[in-house]
Amino acid sequence: MNARRWIGWTLFAVLLFGSGWTAWWCLGRSAEAEILAAQTKFLRAVEKRDWERVLGMLTDDYMDEWGHDRQTAVQDARKALQGFFTIDLTTEVTTLQTAQNLGMIKMTIRIEGNGTGFSQFVVAKVNQIQEPWFFHWNKTGRWPWDWKVVQIHNDQIP
Repeated sequence: MNARRWIGWTLFAVLLFGSGWTAWWCLGRSAEAEILAAQTKFLRAVEKRDWERVLGMLTDDYMDEWGHDRQTAVQDARKALQGFFTIDLTTEVTTLQTAQNLGMIKMTIRIEGNGTGFSQFVVAKVNQIQEPWFFHWNKTGRWPWDWKVVQIHNDQIP
C-alpha cells in the first residue's frame, strides 16, 4: 500500500470516528450525564469566579428562596467570594433525578480556600452546613449544553 493511500484511509478513519464521537456527545448522552457535566461546569465557573459564565448558566427567571433573581444572586456571590485568592469546592452528589427536560441534583458542598477579609468566615459558614444543596436544572434547548439552573436552595439556610 502506498503512503498516499495509507494517509487517505487514516484520515477517513479519523473523520469517521470523530464525527461518530461528536454525534454521540451531542445526541447520545443520557440526561443524567448532561446534567452532571453542566453541574461540573457551573461549579468550576464559581471556583474561577467567572461571573459572566455563572450568570449565563442561570435561567432568565431564576429565583431562589432568599429572594435572589439571577442578577442579585451573582452579585451577592461575587461579594461573598471577592476576598478569596483560591477556592476549591469539594462536592458529593447524593441524589440525581431527571424528568423530561428537568433535573435535580442534591449534593454536599465543602469549600477550601484562602484570602483576605471575611473569606475564612465564609469557609466556616459553608462548611457548617450539614444539609445538602439542591440544584434545579431546566433544559432550555435541544443541545447537551442547554441546561440552566432554575433554582438553588438549602434547607439549613434561613
